[in-house]
Amino acid sequence: MSLIFICAIILSTLQSILFWERKAGISVMLFTISFLIGFIYLMYKHKKVENKKAFIMVIPIFLLSVTYFIFHNIVFQMINACAMVVLAMIMCIYATRMYVKIQELLIKIIEILSGSLESISDVIDELKSKFRKIEDNENEKSIKIKQWIKSFIYAIPVILIVFILLMSADSVFANIFDGMIGEVRNIFMAENFVMFCLRVSIIIIFFFIFSGFFVNILKSNTMFNSESKEKIIKIRIENMTINMILTILNIFYCIFSIIQFTNLFSNIDTNNFDYATYARQGFFQLMFISFINIVMILLAKGNKVSVGNYSKGMSIIMLVFTIVILLSAFFRMNLYEKAYGYTYLRLLVYYILATEFVLILPIGLWILGKKIDILKWTIGIVTIMLVVLNFSNIESTIAKRNVDRYFENQEENEIDLDYLFHNTGTDAVGQIKRLLNAKDEIVVKRVNAYLRKIKEELQDTETNWQEINLSEIKAKEELIHIK
Repeated sequence: MSLIFICAIILSTLQSILFWERKAGISVMLFTISFLIGFIYLMYKHKKVENKKAFIMVIPIFLLSVTYFIFHNIVFQMINACAMVVLAMIMCIYATRMYVKIQELLIKIIEILSGSLESISDVIDELKSKFRKIEDNENEKSIKIKQWIKSFIYAIPVILIVFILLMSADSVFANIFDGMIGEVRNIFMAENFVMFCLRVSIIIIFFFIFSGFFVNILKSNTMFNSESKEKIIKIRIENMTINMILTILNIFYCIFSIIQFTNLFSNIDTNNFDYATYARQGFFQLMFISFINIVMILLAKGNKVSVGNYSKGMSIIMLVFTIVILLSAFFRMNLYEKAYGYTYLRLLVYYILATEFVLILPIGLWILGKKIDILKWTIGIVTIMLVVLNFSNIESTIAKRNVDRYFENQEENEIDLDYLFHNTGTDAVGQIKRLLNAKDEIVVKRVNAYLRKIKEELQDTETNWQEINLSEIKAKEELIHIK
């Protein structure tokens, strides 16, 4: 337990040093590295590692933490914080067991969250017992420690008096220690003292959170380590019900696919049909339907009763129709963005559709009876796509595509400057700067004013080492000549 407490103290103190009154930057990467090293060390020390392959999850967790240093995307900073926590929990679950079912994975994630809070009471009991041992242990070492503390307390008044006299006697000596005394004085001022107490309180809270988490994962008889077969939720659906749902849905999808090939993919009679408006009618609905299809296929294959050739055939047909639905959603989005430009949501739809496309291959092999751990494949593909999405620098991509679209035909195409100014940050500065070459003087004037504002904000902001961010550094270089 001592190692757990030491690790918790280090991490809780480190989070205060890195994040207290600081923006996210290189600090996230440094803290993530520290946490991963400490936690993996504790797992090996407590002999809890059953599956070393689980530590492959360290790579995406680290890469997501690096994005806080490279990019400056507020939206993805929030998404990645949640993603790193979830990936860390998945790593814990797989590291402590060789095989995990999807129901068990969800239950274990809940057990990590609730069990860590529950284990805080064990941490408190352990700390109480340690303090009692110190009080009861009246050996020679403890007596010497108490004597040392008493001697130090008695010496403080004498030291302070001599120190004050020396400072008043020599100005050079006083200047040396003036900064240190100023910091101490600031701490005990009314406002700063409150903040100091708050900061210490947060360190203590995080100490208990980290300790509870480590105890829950590493100790026996905790919520996370309790084995109960009753916890596994088994979803069992009648064979006839599965087949009926698959058959009826496939009939609908067949009709839908025919409509797509005749009206959307063929792109006939463009003079009398507004394809951008038509495309707008359904890409979100189709994306949701594709999710439903994948869930239905997983239920059909995962249901032990439903293993007949008919169910397998219907699942394959549904998978084919799912590809058609995904293509339709992709095609609609492509038409719509060409007409109205590029936004966060529209690019995210592309990535979600691409992720589903990639998932179809392992799901298809799984339906055909290949021995595939579909849960691992799903987690792996989704994680890889999330990392790829982060490193695609989405804000810069949005700005680049909108600027490229505008420059293709400046007389007819419009550019939504309000969207770019309010929904992108320093990652997009280089692309927005290209608009200074636009023919429209109003566009040039607005862009110049925006870039000047960003430059002033970056110059006025004092950056601490914890907040170092390459995107802001690069933006400052881009804006040197902006007046």
